[in-house]
Amino acid sequence: MTREHLSRWASNGPRFALARLVILALPLARPSVLALALAWPSVLALPLSASPLSASPLDAGFGQETISVRVQTSDGPLSPALSIVSQRGFAAVAAGELARLGWTVEESEVRVVARWKGGPPAVEIRPDSPFLSWGGEGVQLAEAPYIVSGRLYLPLQFFIDILPWKLPEVFQYDPDARTLVVRDPRGPQRHSSDPVRVVVIDPGHGGRDPGARGTRGTQEKEIALAIGRALARNLSDEPRLQVFLTRDADTLIPIWKRGELATEWKGEHPGVFVSIHANAMPRSRATRGFETYFLSEARTEHERRVAALENAAQDFENQDEGPSDNPDLSFILTELRTLDHQHWSALLAELVQGQLAQVHPGPNRGVKQGPFAVITNALMPAVLVEVGFLTNPEEESLLNQGAFQENTAMAIASAVLEFFRRYPMGGAFAPGPGAFAPAPGALAPAGGEGS
Repeated sequence: MTREHLSRWASNGPRFALARLVILALPLARPSVLALALAWPSVLALPLSASPLSASPLDAGFGQETISVRVQTSDGPLSPALSIVSQRGFAAVAAGELARLGWTVEESEVRVVARWKGGPPAVEIRPDSPFLSWGGEGVQLAEAPYIVSGRLYLPLQFFIDILPWKLPEVFQYDPDARTLVVRDPRGPQRHSSDPVRVVVIDPGHGGRDPGARGTRGTQEKEIALAIGRALARNLSDEPRLQVFLTRDADTLIPIWKRGELATEWKGEHPGVFVSIHANAMPRSRATRGFETYFLSEARTEHERRVAALENAAQDFENQDEGPSDNPDLSFILTELRTLDHQHWSALLAELVQGQLAQVHPGPNRGVKQGPFAVITNALMPAVLVEVGFLTNPEEESLLNQGAFQENTAMAIASAVLEFFRRYPMGGAFAPGPGAFAPAPGALAPAGGEGS
């Protein structure tokens, strides 16, 4: 598969915008982006193979190089690499390849039981079921394993997502190099020598896009910019952080451009993307509180409503500015890079919620998920923070308080610094001394409990 073929797919235009949202609407089970992409041949028009039961490589329809995932072990690269096939319209790898990665594999007609180095955990996999048992814990796959010609095949997701998730001390997937790294947990651990961390702060909306409006006329774009600026000030004191704002004035930045800018600014350094927003519920002014989202499929009506509300920012983008490079499916293999970030994004969202709970008097509405356009193409851990409800009169007043805005920024800053203590795996980031302390008088009650 060559870049020329993939570029040709990208030229098909609007259907790829839809396809991107489909691909990136990931459920909590953390499915593989590539697996989902290849599960939608009718949308992406990918000529995967002439026969759905053939065992040809993914690129069989093109006659080009085979797509594979390289494996790097402590003894050197594994040869041959893990070949990806497409018998059922999604990316899959033979389960027998687990043996080459250090697993013992026991196969029968009804199930496969794999054990790492012959010991725990025991992973029980049954064909035609998307659920597997990992040491007695249920895990859902993006697609069901299946048998062809007596061989069991697993979704690619199992190798490059589930293994690093469940055994992070052994397996790590490098999405840029498309390499699965297998470490000996008893051997010396390598640490990242890159001391630089990048934080991209995205104050939502701006310019002719006001975002949500409060009962007293407060505009979401104003609150987002104030908190975004405060967050940048707090983080700029850290010498090893590079901090960027997608906007530092009342201007409109196209929603798809924000993630592209973040990816460009991050470069090869570890980084995060934090998009700041304020919520609204015009039909229920009693609703209040704070919540943090990461990119995935919306599970509830509320999550779908919030995603639709924030994605509506695209309606304000000027059509005569020409098409942006937005729903960029021009190089579908690049989507593998987003896969490694989803569980890190969920962790960052949890840390943000935990810190905000210490300074926000409203109810903690928890970590949520949704298909937000603004974070789809930020190739790094990314979250969207809803700091409160402008349609709640008491919370609207709170959001306008300078002390509250500063406290909110400090809480998010603390979460970001704590996140970098854990990310990336093997990293060694130690923030400078001095904790972020809440400003006095910022914790005024915001009224009774909302929904």
